[in-house]
Amino acid sequence: MKNNILQNSTIHYVDVIIKTGIKNRASDIHIKYDETGMEIKYRIDGKMTESEKLYKKIEKKILEKNIIEIISRIKILSDMNVAEKRKPQDGSFSFLFNKENYDIRSAFLPTVTGESIVLRILKSFLENTELETLGFSSESKSILEKMLKRSHGMILVSGPTGSGKSTTLMSLINMINDGHKKIITVEDPVENKVKGLIQVQVNNEIGVTFSEVLKSSLRNDPDVIVISEIRDEITAEIAIRAALTGHLVISTVHTIDAVSTIIRLVDMGIPEYLILDSLIGIIGQQLVKKKNTEGRIIINQVLYI
Repeated sequence: MKNNILQNSTIHYVDVIIKTGIKNRASDIHIKYDETGMEIKYRIDGKMTESEKLYKKIEKKILEKNIIEIISRIKILSDMNVAEKRKPQDGSFSFLFNKENYDIRSAFLPTVTGESIVLRILKSFLENTELETLGFSSESKSILEKMLKRSHGMILVSGPTGSGKSTTLMSLINMINDGHKKIITVEDPVENKVKGLIQVQVNNEIGVTFSEVLKSSLRNDPDVIVISEIRDEITAEIAIRAALTGHLVISTVHTIDAVSTIIRLVDMGIPEYLILDSLIGIIGQQLVKKKNTEGRIIINQVLYI
């Protein structure tokens, strides 16, 4: 009787939704409802898709009937205001599955006639994140090794959402994390805890912004500064300044390809001569599915300046 009650509870529904995403190696879980109905989709290999495995465990009409409670449950887990349905909210929580902890980042967005929430599963499903495993050619790896030997300058990893930029970034960090360099990472949020790094979590609510943390990092005598993402003009400006003053800066940026990254920096107001003086190289990558297999590979372009 107790198990039946548990299996018909909102807590159980949310657990199954998240577990299905982890089992399917999804990067994100998209949940929304409005006047047209409910939708639960998983982003797998960059593509949004519904999961029949989910509906085999819980009927779609049951999830649809309980969707408001499901979103409220996720808000509670994420330490959001459950009653607030007019403003966007961000949060995060940990999820235990098969004795492993998964960090889940949640983003709530009110819509015209309903609600939408996206869960980002912050865990790499790859046991080996070396460049060859990720799909980089031996020529590209050789170029990247030369780039990482530089004592100062900036290396950027570019690509669309869900293209594996964070995984490539982690691979680059592992290549230089030899215990002889002071490496400070500025992340929002910290996706993987790595021994030997000084990892700082951004918290905009209390004023711990990318720009503030970067300014403080420069006073902590780092050899390498890793920025999870260059999102705005201020962050880009400080990153460029750090690269020009004797630090190796590695970061990601949302652009379609390597060449578009330079245009994006110019659009952010960075003078072209500063970009050329500071930039070592750009990795442009996209994630594509292998033919007739469940695997995926990174198609990359390495621009060595």
